[in-house]
Amino acid sequence: MSRFYQPARALGYSAREQCKSDGRPVCYDAIRAHPNCRSLSVKRKGLLVLLLPATLVASCTSTKRINGEIPPTAPVPTSLPVAAVAPTIAPTVPALSFAPATYKDEANGFELDYPSDWSSTPNTQIGSRGSQAQLFSPGASAELLPEGATRIGITAYLWDPKNDLAAYVVHRKTAWEAGGSTVLNETGGDLIDGRKEMHFTVQAPDSAQAFFLFTTLGEQYLEISGEGDLARIEEIARTLRPLSVTP
Repeated sequence: MSRFYQPARALGYSAREQCKSDGRPVCYDAIRAHPNCRSLSVKRKGLLVLLLPATLVASCTSTKRINGEIPPTAPVPTSLPVAAVAPTIAPTVPALSFAPATYKDEANGFELDYPSDWSSTPNTQIGSRGSQAQLFSPGASAELLPEGATRIGITAYLWDPKNDLAAYVVHRKTAWEAGGSTVLNETGGDLIDGRKEMHFTVQAPDSAQAFFLFTTLGEQYLEISGEGDLARIEEIARTLRPLSVTP
């Protein structure tokens, strides 16, 4: 039997409340629509009329009074709490194995640390698309590199495409291969300020080895390369950072 159509007796109505015309069971959902079942419809309406005042009285007396007064409701907050912002942590220079001096390139906006007993040459234009500075350990020069000495070149290049470190690396590796040099080690990482860098150990045809670090510098590429103490050269290169701003 359908749950939408049940006998009147099953719904709690007496036999007298069945359809007077033919004695069939009453449809619960069609009671009001049936012309011969108005008495049942009126009874249900009367029940609703009785229930409605009781409901209103209950709702009106549900609020308790204290000393004859209605207690105030809790205030609604007018603004939402603001989440705390984590402080920005400034980049730090790693601990160095040497007493440092600082090389500053005002034109290109960067600086790095090098041993205080080394010498340096100022940034000099080389051609129309680059400039270079140099660092020398005691006894080294652009022309001479004694046993145990170290020299470093810091070169800024204009090269297309701009801001594409991967393409620049491919360009330099192609040049090494064409000159007969071999890449012994290739590693990528982040500088102090979060910029990406790639560094390499390269061996020339005469077995001499050199260190290279490449990164971006605005619309230029910055190359730090050196011969001699390769571990010391890498330590110096990784102190590269944007030029400090004087308050």
